[in-house]
Amino acid sequence: MHRRAFLRASAALATLCLTGVRAAAAPLSRCDMHSHVGATRLDLREAMVKNGMLLIARTLSADRAVIQNEPGKGFRQVREPEPGELAAHFDGRLARVREENMNRNLTEVTSVAMLQRLRAGNEPGVVLAAEGADFLEGDLKRLETMRAKNVVHVQLVHYRVSEVGDISTAMPVHGGLTAFGKDVVRECNRLGILVDVAHCTQDGMAQALEVSSKPLVYSHGHVTAATPHWANGTRRARAISTAMAKRVAEKGGVIGMWTPRSQYRTFDGYVDALVETAGILGAQHVGVGTDIAGIPGGSVVPTYDDFALLDEALAKRGVSATDIAAILGGNYLRVLAQALVA
Repeated sequence: MHRRAFLRASAALATLCLTGVRAAAAPLSRCDMHSHVGATRLDLREAMVKNGMLLIARTLSADRAVIQNEPGKGFRQVREPEPGELAAHFDGRLARVREENMNRNLTEVTSVAMLQRLRAGNEPGVVLAAEGADFLEGDLKRLETMRAKNVVHVQLVHYRVSEVGDISTAMPVHGGLTAFGKDVVRECNRLGILVDVAHCTQDGMAQALEVSSKPLVYSHGHVTAATPHWANGTRRARAISTAMAKRVAEKGGVIGMWTPRSQYRTFDGYVDALVETAGILGAQHVGVGTDIAGIPGGSVVPTYDDFALLDEALAKRGVSATDIAAILGGNYLRVLAQALVA
């Protein structure tokens, strides 16, 4: 029997033996900092409750219509958007996801009080997140509009060099963030929106750190000793340097480790990377951003059934229960709560 299947079967058997019939719902505590998991083809609420998931960042991007995954090169912008196109695309996707959340009875978190209610009531919830602020199309007022529609986690850039700034996988033209991009960071702080520097260049990350009055997250990627360069290739270019990750941690932020099979090869390899990164940054500054359903080539944590195996895998490597709880959810909850205070 496959190791993961064995662990799942063992856990299920233990549950039945303890209760005789059916176990009471386990406390929900795990969080995914970055996911593209859908709700229409999956009962997301059921999957979350089954696997102890308290909170998932459901991430939407506005630039999908103008980017393309080119074999061997990764995602690239292939054309310029029409005026209003990116905003309209994002608005449409957001409306559909919000309808899915309502149909699945998934609470959209918008405040610290709501976070506390979810935890007290042992109820799953979602964070509406934007992957790239392209939906603004240079209009800062749209950020307030999106906050009113429950978007509380905004990644500054994605796969398009934009009005906000440079991206990690293309030749830089702005030297990091633009003046508008820095205003976006300030406005996110003011409105109670978590700022995410994934996909930014190292210069952009440094500038966001300087401007922000609150901790930031790098929601999905990996840490590397070398300084990433846009010509490295998508996976390597997307990384955050150890020096920059330490700066994010020093400001109270969190580094979310993503899960591509092309990088870790195996589930155990990913667990090793979590332990190593926690050793570098401190366990209070590491989280999990699976990027489920968003990784070409597949993930070593493809479902929340697999996510639920991380507790035991980390414990076997000598990670304390306190640190496991922090890595698998507590750290994201902390930094999100700090951001939500407008």
